[in-house]
Amino acid sequence: MKLRFATVVASVATVVLSAGLVLSASPAVAAGSDPKPIPGGFVPFPGAPFIHVFAPGPEELGLMGEDVEPNTITDFNGFSALTYIVGTATDSEGNSYIMGTDMRVFSGTYVSEDGSVLHGTFGFI
Repeated sequence: MKLRFATVVASVATVVLSAGLVLSASPAVAAGSDPKPIPGGFVPFPGAPFIHVFAPGPEELGLMGEDVEPNTITDFNGFSALTYIVGTATDSEGNSYIMGTDMRVFSGTYVSEDGSVLHGTFGFI
């Protein structure tokens, strides 16, 4: 079970990293209006860039602990939601895979990189 969950956690890290790379191609915003990321985070696998995200949850399941920040935005006041969805998926050739996703949404007020107080809704899958 631990090996299977470790595979899921690795898959989640890959999804999170991939989502960040895909979302970075989104339309440009006014300079400095981006939210400030949390100061911590981790490198999901060797050679990957540092990402400003933690994986809250039981350490015995390969996550980072129950008292870990689920938010990815510093100076944020609002609503945060987090879910891990784990299961299996089957491709068109009948091959089965373990699937894991880390989905989060944030909506509220934040202090941007340029110091402005703004309101926004953010999510990643």
